[in-house]
Amino acid sequence: MKKFSKVAMTTLLALSLGSKAFAGSTASGEFVGTREYAYYGYVKVVAVVKDGKLSDVKILESPNHAFRSQYISSLALPWLVQEAVQVQKSAVNLVSGATMTSQAFRQSLDSALKKAGV
Repeated sequence: MKKFSKVAMTTLLALSLGSKAFAGSTASGEFVGTREYAYYGYVKVVAVVKDGKLSDVKILESPNHAFRSQYISSLALPWLVQEAVQVQKSAVNLVSGATMTSQAFRQSLDSALKKAGV
């Protein structure tokens, strides 16, 4: 009886999670994220995916309203890209002093990763 219960539970879990739970994504390519508002400008990224793994994030657009916005973006975005590639998801830590840019980065990257199916 216990053996049957484990098999039944595993089957139900697999059905509820869908096929992606047991089959890894093999998506490859560049996936463009949505353009997200960051108060002093917009953030838009491209997720570069190879064999189902995030290998790089390219910044298409970043806040450039004034020198200060450009400066903040130039410091924060490389850190966000590095962390996203390291953790393989869009849920990265926000950068202090660049909260709006960080949030917009996360949202844009999340939409790109959803398009990639990873």
